[in-house]
Order: sequence, then C-alpha cells, then structure tokens
Amino acid sequence: MQHLIPKNYINRYIQKEFLQHFSNHKITVLYGPRQVGKSSLVAFCLTEFLKKNRNYDVFSFNLDKKPLEFSDPDKFIFYIQAKKTNAENKVIVVIDEAQRMINIGLFVKYIYDKQLGIKFILTGSASLDIKEKIKEPLTGRKKEFFLSPLSFSEILLFKGINPNQVTGSFPQLTQALEEYMLFGGYPEVVVSPSESTKIEILKEISESYILRDLVDLFNIKNQFNLSVISSFLAENTTNLLSKRGISQKTGIGKYEVEKILNALDKTFVTWKIYPFSQNKFKELIHMPKIYFNDLGIRNAILGKLLPKLIITDRGKLFENAVALILVDLYEKHNLRFWRNINQTEVDFICLKNTQKIDVFEVKYKWSGLQLPKSLLSFINQYNNLIDKSEVITVGNFWKLLVDFL
Repeated sequence: MQHLIPKNYINRYIQKEFLQHFSNHKITVLYGPRQVGKSSLVAFCLTEFLKKNRNYDVFSFNLDKKPLEFSDPDKFIFYIQAKKTNAENKVIVVIDEAQRMINIGLFVKYIYDKQLGIKFILTGSASLDIKEKIKEPLTGRKKEFFLSPLSFSEILLFKGINPNQVTGSFPQLTQALEEYMLFGGYPEVVVSPSESTKIEILKEISESYILRDLVDLFNIKNQFNLSVISSFLAENTTNLLSKRGISQKTGIGKYEVEKILNALDKTFVTWKIYPFSQNKFKELIHMPKIYFNDLGIRNAILGKLLPKLIITDRGKLFENAVALILVDLYEKHNLRFWRNINQTEVDFICLKNTQKIDVFEVKYKWSGLQLPKSLLSFINQYNNLIDKSEVITVGNFWKLLVDFL
C-alpha cells in the first residue's frame, strides 16, 4: 500500500466521519489543497478500517501520471480481480489526484454500477475539475469531504493545548497565534521544529505545487502575470476585490485577471466573502472581499516569512485568521461582511439556521472603551436580526475556539 502515515500525524476533525464512510458502498471523495494531508488522512483511516475489516485488498493509484490500468475500465476490472489475494475479498481502490483524468467520473461510474464489491476513494486538489468531472456521472453515488489546512484549534491540540479548556489569554496561546499568522496551517510546516525548515517547505509548496496546479490545470501560460496578481491579492487580503481595479493597477487584461482569479479560487489558494445587504440602494451588494485559505502561503507569495516582515500586516493577518476560525463555526457559505455607501463596514456577518445572525468586528488592538462606530451603525439598523455582536481582539479571540468545540 502506497499510503504511509507520517510519524507525527495530526488528528483531523473530519477523520471520524470520513472513516465511517469507508463502510458505505458509495464513493468517498476527498478534496483540498495539495500537501494539506489528504494522503495522510486516507492512510490513517485505512489503517483503522483494516484493523476491523480484514477481508479487503487495497489498491492505490496516483493520476499525476496516468497508469496503464486506467486506459479502459474493463481492463482495470480485470487487473484488480487478477491481483486480489483472495477471490472472496472485497476491494478498496484509492485514486489520488483524480481530477487529472478527463473522464474519471464516467470511468468510476461504469465500474461502480457493476456492483463488484469495489469501494472507491477519490482525492483531488482542484475543486472545479474534480467536482465537474464527477458531478453528473456520480450523482447519488458519492459523498464529498473537504480537507483544509490545519485549523487553529487542530494546531492547538497538536501543541498540547485543549481549546475547550482555555479560559483566557496566556503566552503559549499568543505564541501559537503569532506562528499561525506567520506560517499558517500546512501539516508539514506545523510539525517542523525550526523556522528555517518551515520557510523552506512553504516556499516549496507555494512555488512548486501550487504553481504547478495553476499552470497545468488552468493553462496559465504567463507565469509573470500569475505572480503579479497573486502578490497583489496577498498584499490586499481582507480588502474589496475588483477585477477592473486589478487590471488597471497591474496592466494585465481583464480576461487574464479573471482567469487567474478563478484558478486561485479553484485550487484553494484564495476564497471570497460576499456582502450582506437588505438595501441595494444604500449597501454594497456585489463586490466581495478576498481572503487566503492559508496565511503561510500568503506570506510566502510576498516573501514575508520572518516576524519582522509582517509587523505592518498584523491587522489584516489577524482578520484573515479570525475568518478561518469562523469558517469552522459557521461554514464559508454563511459568512458575509457589511458595507454601506458611506464606506462604513463590519467585518463578519454570520448567517445562522435560525434566520438570525452573529456579528463580529475584528480589531487586532482595541481599547475596549466603546464599540466601534461601524458596529454600532449596523446594530442600530439590524438589531432585530442579531443574536450576538462582539469585537474580536487578540485578547478575546479564544472565545471563538471554545464556541467551536
């Protein structure tokens, strides 16, 4: 079996549900950025599954280079049946980087529908490609899981700090936050003992893996344009995103800007939060704000992987870090921000199933003497919808971690 569990494997919050789906005959799909630990999660869950289910043969494939076995589904079936250690055994087939095969959805559907006792586990590092290639063929036949870089809570648990037992700010928590804002949450980076190794790994991920996916999967031929736009977004994380503005400031055509923005989004480098509005004449309704899925990648793009280089960026890095924490609480599709025509803005409006909202304004440093005017303005306008409103600072952000657990 090609999948090996790293010595310092970090437990993931999704692994319990992910492991449970191994017993389901439907196809398991895991997608997320490269180097985020998908193979490690699969290896860990496979090991746990096989402890209780011994009548399985496991076959692993990586479609970065298409194996000969994938030239035809019937040939693939013949290969699997011939390689089984016991004719009565069931089969698990793990396919890494599944999005690199154009007809992967149809290929897997053909085999799945024959009901041969083959359990498929697909992983992919580009959401657009893997979702589009399996959406129609595998409708009703799959369950999807997403693996992000390590959340701040997962990092704390790895460091021996139980977020559920945190009752206030303390030096180790502050240090962990500073490291998270600088180096992000890629597992190999988090477990590396030295800053120099962390920097080396982040450079490798940002320059090799991410660049490779963007160029290969989205046919981006001008790497200079890619670098310029990536750097522009990194400098402007947490700011409003304007395609026209980027085009004007960089001199890159609007079509190329849109193509690169789409590629960065679909390979999980960046993501967007859209406006909350109930008055289209007085509030922003279209233009989103840009965030990075990993702060270490953001800093690597800018060459800012030393503490002294992010001093002036701490406000936006903290806001981005809070956004990633809120994702665990509310999920990405439920996060909004608010901005009116007077440019009064509130950082996060979090939609809830109760039709109510939670409201958070982020201030890296705040005196606490009075609520920010922008937050007061929003509360006055939408008080009937609000469950909770709070200013999040480096001194109280730990409360969000407790809420999550």
